[in-house]
Amino acid sequence: MLEQLIIELAKLTKQVEDINDDKTYLFINKDDEGLYVEAKFSHEQYEEEASPYFKVSFEFLKDAWRKFIAMRTVKSEDFGQASECNTFMVAFFSQLPFVDVKESGAITFKEFQTDNLPSEKYDKVMLFLEEIMNGTYNPSTLREQTDENLYRVKSNARQDLRLLGFLNESHEMNQLLLNEYVQSEDKNAYIAQLVLRQEYFRHALFVLGVLENYSTDEKKEALVDLGMVIVRNSLGDNLMVESVAKRRTNNLLDWLEQVGLVNDEWIPDERYVKDDGEKGGSMNSNLREKFLTVMNEYLQARTERFAGHKMGSVVRHEMTTEITRLPFIDHNQYVVTGSVGQGNWAAVPWLAIMNKEITTSTQRGYYIVYLFSEDMERLYLTLAQGVTETTKEEMQKIKEEIREQIHMSQKVKKDDDIFLGTSPKAKGYSNSTAAYIAYDVNEMPSETELVEDLEEMLRYYEGFIAYKEEGTKYEMIYERKEVYLDQQSIIDHVSSYIQSKGFFYEKKDLINFFLSLKTKPFVILSGISGTGKTKIVQWFAESLGATEENGQFTLIPVRPDWSDSSDLLGYVNLQGEFQERPLIKVLENADANPNRPYFVVLDEMNLARVEYYFSDFLSVIESRKWKDGKIVTSPVLPESITNKHITIPSNVYIIGTVNMDETTHPLSKKVLDRANTIEFNTVNLDYFNFLMDMEEKEAEIVSNSSLATKYLHLKECFKENEDLVRNISTILIEINKTLESVGAQVGYRIRDEICFYMAYNEQGKLLSFDEALDYQIYQKILPRLAGSDGRTEEVLKQLYVLCANEEYDSGNNDASYAKYPRSANKLSHMLRRFEYDGFTSFWI
Repeated sequence: MLEQLIIELAKLTKQVEDINDDKTYLFINKDDEGLYVEAKFSHEQYEEEASPYFKVSFEFLKDAWRKFIAMRTVKSEDFGQASECNTFMVAFFSQLPFVDVKESGAITFKEFQTDNLPSEKYDKVMLFLEEIMNGTYNPSTLREQTDENLYRVKSNARQDLRLLGFLNESHEMNQLLLNEYVQSEDKNAYIAQLVLRQEYFRHALFVLGVLENYSTDEKKEALVDLGMVIVRNSLGDNLMVESVAKRRTNNLLDWLEQVGLVNDEWIPDERYVKDDGEKGGSMNSNLREKFLTVMNEYLQARTERFAGHKMGSVVRHEMTTEITRLPFIDHNQYVVTGSVGQGNWAAVPWLAIMNKEITTSTQRGYYIVYLFSEDMERLYLTLAQGVTETTKEEMQKIKEEIREQIHMSQKVKKDDDIFLGTSPKAKGYSNSTAAYIAYDVNEMPSETELVEDLEEMLRYYEGFIAYKEEGTKYEMIYERKEVYLDQQSIIDHVSSYIQSKGFFYEKKDLINFFLSLKTKPFVILSGISGTGKTKIVQWFAESLGATEENGQFTLIPVRPDWSDSSDLLGYVNLQGEFQERPLIKVLENADANPNRPYFVVLDEMNLARVEYYFSDFLSVIESRKWKDGKIVTSPVLPESITNKHITIPSNVYIIGTVNMDETTHPLSKKVLDRANTIEFNTVNLDYFNFLMDMEEKEAEIVSNSSLATKYLHLKECFKENEDLVRNISTILIEINKTLESVGAQVGYRIRDEICFYMAYNEQGKLLSFDEALDYQIYQKILPRLAGSDGRTEEVLKQLYVLCANEEYDSGNNDASYAKYPRSANKLSHMLRRFEYDGFTSFWI
């Protein structure tokens, strides 16, 4: 049915603009076979009796659409017709609201996740909202209040309340939105406005509008097809399958009908649909046009005379007028002002919206302000503060308060990555910003989206004002509590969660990763590029409630020029101030929230020499000890530098990813001795079962106690696992006899950590004894082996006998029957490498 949508759209369209804005295509005639299209400038190129048009058949239109779907990103030449016809096809498809134009001149589909479509019927969602308001359910502890069948319905409804904005990712209530809902006279009309803020719903209304005269079955089929083209499994990579698309589309249509956006024939209310499918009748504002005028012309204006320049009028008068005309801007409540400088051109022009009760000057207080970057490549809608009359300490306090107290959507960033330029003013404005939405000059969103973003940011602004007046944490009425999961429950949950996102890892590998983290909070993931080393940590963390948004998951890319711990932790600048790096912030946050796990990925950690920048931190990890029933460490930096006592909390888990190629550095034994080294080199490209239709799996907010180690010293493990420890020690003594000839014996640290790993495994009944020990030989012993002499070869052969129960035979062995098959396979590979190259290592 999407092909029919394209045909109907062509019949309804009168003209389209070329994406380069240098011509307009007019639809001068249409018949049953196709369109007759004329480029606007054609009259000047042809005599009156000539034919200044070309024909586009509906069959070609369908073929082009199918090619677009197959390729997903296309340029004009991909359509294989005459140049003018190809250019027209790109222009025509670019008019679709779910198609984006790239800077390169290509067009591509916008993409959404399944979470952007409703999971449950409208009535059930509204019932759940009422139940939350009445205290029947606490959305943070839903699993504890319901059986399995009821939990599925209520958790779906909870997901939909997140979609509408009533709940955040941690299932905490947005009190500001709830108050507006309670006070609204028409509840369905209020929800309709929330629905219209969702881009995917607006695209659905566009489709229904174009197919107005078709049957409801045909309309539904078109929306199902659309979902299968532009919706991916939530946060995953696979496109939505048909069964999920049908279920979610049924829910979407039910929502649209229930809130009055469509009638029972699914014809959109004309008040909410424009020709381009956007809501709100005619959008009278011209913010987009004004913003682009500034971004395209300001740099040239700065080379011209300041006094009386028209750019001053654009920013000071035309843009402020556009803002004050918006229905949610009350001129009795807000002051709107813009600036391009005073007497001289400003490097960063701005447009501010200030609540009169807070401030009427951009030199003080906090307010909404649009900030243009110095190079005019970016525009930021920000919640920021006056820099002139606000002290640095007060500014930082307000910034942190806004970020902590006001729940905002994922679109709004609460970091310090805003970049306006290098001038002192630009840096000052950046430092004053608490939250922002960034726009690129080449991808400026629609007028509707710009207005909605401003309205959203204004709500946060007013929410913070209310918080300051009331002195209470404004937006939260529930705090989601952590749950404890036993080892088997964690593995089952993580495995199903990752598969529901469209990814697959062997369950045994997930068990190994979990046991390695529980053994010691420092793990190394190695392997060829693209095997999912970083992704497994991200999904593992997210399944347990740790995300970038809540600060419990942090990715730190390592740079090749890192040379000491200051690159990782921070340094003292010329003014004597400590400039902390991101890891310090993680340690502080983890210390403040000891019940929740924090994951840090040092991505490509061996781009620099690991010992240079990480050895001090490793030493602090090794300083762990028990004190008053808690694990504590030495400070990561002297208090004389940081003015704080910063240690490594027991709920912080460090995972380093490494690649071994000509651009990286080898890992020393000091590093290898202190970590489990997990290798990801196996790929199974023809396994697709995990891509089959799976129910969305919800993350759990898991307590750190589910991951935390019990053992720091062998005596603690020995008391509960004496037979196990003695058995492992006997095996390691035998292995050490073999390793002795190359000086690679394992010491007490490795012995202890292998025992911890094996003890946790036995307690959770996760792997067999031999499977678990196989992982440990592979990860704790084999990475230490490398060499080019006969002793190395002999050691590898002896270890092969120990692992495989047979002699090594130049690669003719079958390790599948070995006692420790993983280790036997690796040893076989290392021996073959020795035979070919005269040298071998775990890493090649």
